[in-house]
Amino acid sequence: MGPCRALARSDSGPMAKTRVLVAENHPSIRENLRYLINAERDMECVGVAKNGRQCIEMCRELLPEVLVVDEIFPGADGLAITAIVRNRLPEVQVVMYTLNPEVCEVARRMGAAGCVPKDVPYEVLLGALRQAAPAPSVRAH
Repeated sequence: MGPCRALARSDSGPMAKTRVLVAENHPSIRENLRYLINAERDMECVGVAKNGRQCIEMCRELLPEVLVVDEIFPGADGLAITAIVRNRLPEVQVVMYTLNPEVCEVARRMGAAGCVPKDVPYEVLLGALRQAAPAPSVRAH
């Protein structure tokens, strides 16, 4: 299937963590997202990409379950990355993270599982990542 999943403990025993790749060109946002995701019991940030080429390579190598990608991104914009990932790695779910909510409908038509404006609380993004993730029975090993 894919790489081994890290396990977190819940009250009912171990549970698989959702593997998330962050693709964001602003260093402070990139690191904040890594910290935010890793602080969640049910998620882990498996890597961060700072440009389009690196994002595609890391998706192939790390096989995250969810990719959170900025709309404006050096090397290939978030919409192009969404199309590439959904075409080549359909098991990777994409959540667009954008300053321009008008691209959300386009992103969804291109196969994005979700789209989150950057001006909403982080809890909204975390909810979108959880919603995009495969069901626990599918990803647990």
